[in-house]
This record gives sequence, C-alpha cells and structure tokens, in this order.
Amino acid sequence: MSEVIHSVDVLAARIEAIAPRGKTRLVAIDGRGGAGKSTLAKSVGGRLGASVVEVDDFWLARSVRPGRERVIAEPGSDYDWPRIRDQVLAPLTEDRAARFQRYDWSTDRLGTWCDVEVGGTVVVEGVFSIRKELAPYYDLTVWVETDEAVCLTRGIERDGGQHDALWREEWMPAYRNYIEQSRPMDRADIIFTDTEAKE
Repeated sequence: MSEVIHSVDVLAARIEAIAPRGKTRLVAIDGRGGAGKSTLAKSVGGRLGASVVEVDDFWLARSVRPGRERVIAEPGSDYDWPRIRDQVLAPLTEDRAARFQRYDWSTDRLGTWCDVEVGGTVVVEGVFSIRKELAPYYDLTVWVETDEAVCLTRGIERDGGQHDALWREEWMPAYRNYIEQSRPMDRADIIFTDTEAKE
C-alpha cells in the first residue's frame, strides 16, 4: 500500500533513507500535467543535491509524433520513452553514466547533450515516468495527486493561453486515460498531495 506524504521535507527524508540497488538512487515523480511535479522535483532535488531529468525532454518531433486520436487512446505515445529507458535508466542501473539529448520545443528537434553521472540521487519527473515499462528501474516511485480541474487551470495559466485546445482536447483526456488504463498510482510507493504545489 502506498504511503501518503504531504511535506517536501518528509518526502526528501524518505527518499534519502532508501538504499539504492546500485550506486545511483533512481526516483520517479509522476502525475497529471499541472499537478506540481516539476516544482516538487526541484524542491527535492535542491534538498538532496539530486540531478533532475525531465520527461518533457523526450518528446517526439512533430514529423513522427502520432495524431491526437492515438495520443488520447495510447497515452504517452507522443513521448520517446524507450530513449529514457535506454539512455538514462538502463545505464544508471548498470552503474554507467547517462547521456541524452534534450528535445528543444522551440526548434522541434533534439538539442543540447546532457550527462548524468553515476552516484547520488537522480529524479526523473514527468507524466508517464512510472509507466509499466519504466517503473521497474526505480528505487522509489512517487505519484503527485492533484485534482484534474486544478491541473487544467494551472496548465492553461502557465502556458499563457497559447495551448488551451491542447490542454482541453488532447493532454487532459490522455492523462485521464493514462490513469484509467495504466493505474500508475497503484505502482507508486508514495502518494504526494500538496494543494500549494505548482508545476
């Protein structure tokens, strides 16, 4: 049964107490868009001196990204999750450094190379981070539970109204299906609830 935590300090202490299977402690923070994952990951990362890897850096380019219907029917199909597995999670679990390219949203192509050294704590944050194919790699998994309506409001406000249709017609239905089909919260070691957190 998942442990419910409301405090960033308590969560950071809980993460620090987990003995990693290898030299690197791998933690995932998942939840709907707008749930507060990014803020939580930064807060935890700052307390623990952890590296943070964002799932949004693994978005597929428009030329290969599936259409809206498939994104909704197959949540996460617009992300290159095998690249997260092969370039970040698998190497770190084998005590090898990770190296990957960030997806550049402004140019719609892979951009800056990033290196993640072995050791310490690495937090992978983003929607779909604890999907079934990735969950076994982590030492600890966290689901951020925030009301869907709150997430939608935050997402629209954060993007300045530029992606209202995407939030309402594609992203939120995809998140809803992800939760219903994959039940990621059932794989989470910790359910984090904090109505003040903002993504």
